Amino acid sequence: MQQNRRVSDPGATADSDGASDDEPQNALSLPDYRRLWVNNLVYMFVANAQRFAVGWLVLDGLGGNETRQGLAVFMLGIPMAFIVMQAGALADRVNGRTLLLRSQLGLIVVVAATLLLLAADRLSYGWVLALSVLSGVTQSFGQPVRQALIPLLVPDRLLMNAVAVNALAMTISMILSAPLIKVAGALYGFEGVYGLQLIMLTAGLLALRGMRTPPVREVPKRRLLQEAASAFRHVMGDLRLRVLFLLLAVAAVSVNAAVMVTMQAKLKEELLRDSGDMAYLLGAMAVGVAITSVIVMRKGDMKRKGGKFQRAMMCGSTIVLCMGQISSFGVLILLFFLMGLAGGVFITMNQGLIQSTTPKDIMGRVMGLYLLVQFGLMPLGALLLGWAATSIGAGNVVTICGAISLIVVTWTHVGFPTVRNLD
Repeated sequence: MQQNRRVSDPGATADSDGASDDEPQNALSLPDYRRLWVNNLVYMFVANAQRFAVGWLVLDGLGGNETRQGLAVFMLGIPMAFIVMQAGALADRVNGRTLLLRSQLGLIVVVAATLLLLAADRLSYGWVLALSVLSGVTQSFGQPVRQALIPLLVPDRLLMNAVAVNALAMTISMILSAPLIKVAGALYGFEGVYGLQLIMLTAGLLALRGMRTPPVREVPKRRLLQEAASAFRHVMGDLRLRVLFLLLAVAAVSVNAAVMVTMQAKLKEELLRDSGDMAYLLGAMAVGVAITSVIVMRKGDMKRKGGKFQRAMMCGSTIVLCMGQISSFGVLILLFFLMGLAGGVFITMNQGLIQSTTPKDIMGRVMGLYLLVQFGLMPLGALLLGWAATSIGAGNVVTICGAISLIVVTWTHVGFPTVRNLD
């Protein structure tokens, strides 16, 4: 296999501008990418299910309060902030399939241990915290390589299609995880909740059988922190990547935190509804994400994707600005659906543009930074927004976040034509 192509299908070329009739038209037609996609679908189902299951276990299974629930979910997510950059560097060093298998096997061990402690009636809150940290560690090592393998397993012309298909898998897992976990718990108790996760993770491993990944280029070994820092220097040295990461950071701290966290407080405090009704809003948003992910997947490679991505962020920011001042739950469902339509474009275009602009030999490290910004900054934003909401109200905070995001993305759209014209 030629090192400069690094694609798994011998009939696909990464450098061709067009596609002949006998070349694959969809990323899922590539066997190695299809195996990765199936594994990602299962893995993301479990990752989404765990956040729901841990909170449910603490509140109803162990009789804990909201503070204990929040700490358990925090412990599940905090390893990402400290490990994901080093994990990204590791993804550039070792065989991708090997890292996938080991990280998922680690998660299987954690889930199996939880199941055994439940069956023996020995699962305490202390065990929940410890197992949450271990689960977060295994997920932190598995996430960067999952993203980094996408541009290595598909030709360049199918990259946006592959990212969109992967986003669709993420959306499907968001829609199905909590309901299926709820059904398993209703039928078999918390043993059923973790038993279902164990079955799905094992099935996901079977999907990786026969998957081939590109050979790893031999490079001088340095400390993982040094290699992680090289990704940051590369991003800062490229104007296009610098702007793309800036917009990702702005979305994580403001829009994402406002929509995913502060809006739940608005429902309870300003609309006087049960905070659990947030599930309906998130479901409407997930449907919107799924629709635009399918559209991007079917359209494939498009011209001036940078401008389309920025306009989608402008639309999403405007919608969030309006959300903060709406008092009708029905209107909010519609706005969350529209937010999902814009968000599907944002998710696929931002990741696809970052990956298409990044050299493949440092893809793992840059994806580690991508995940750190995407998931590591949102808890910080949620903490700051929660403090602000106590002073000026949750709805006003949401509106301000939408306005800030709109100003920043409009500035980059007008001021950086290189990013706007990115293909």
